[in-house]
Amino acid sequence: MIGFKYRGKHCSEFGVTLLSYTVHSPELRESEEEVSGLPGTIDYGTEWGKRGIELRIDITPTSDAFKLQQSKILNWLKPTLPAGLLVFDELPDRFFYAKFTGRLGTEQFGYYGTFEFSMKCTDPFVYGPEQILEQTITGNPESIFVVSAGTEPAYPVIRLQNAGINMINGFSLTIISEVE
Repeated sequence: MIGFKYRGKHCSEFGVTLLSYTVHSPELRESEEEVSGLPGTIDYGTEWGKRGIELRIDITPTSDAFKLQQSKILNWLKPTLPAGLLVFDELPDRFFYAKFTGRLGTEQFGYYGTFEFSMKCTDPFVYGPEQILEQTITGNPESIFVVSAGTEPAYPVIRLQNAGINMINGFSLTIISEVE
């Protein structure tokens, strides 16, 4: 069964089956200004906005009473909480920071069946597992290559630790990157 995990709980724990989902491209925020007397516009740049995710689910009866099952699902999706990790079974090594948006109220919950709802990601990026590279530097100079497996260029976080008792003087670090 294809499903999803949200806030550390799999949808199957609530009698929810994922029928389909669509991950939309992030919205764009374009900053521009029209100035009277000048042709065209002044472009101040473009930034990523939020990303929407549409889910279509099927709710099947569980051993719980319907009202209790309904309450558990609504509490799991609670939109007043901060964004939680959303992981689809098809992409177990990628996750979104998402939160429920729109409606899935009691009027839509009148019976068991198929429902559609939305989630929003105010952080538009898809994340993968943290990659840790440990390497001992023995030469001078020495190069270490760190490659991001993501689709969005990103700078690495570098932490240096001296495991010896000798002081390291005149140390410099240079990051040569193709990040635009």
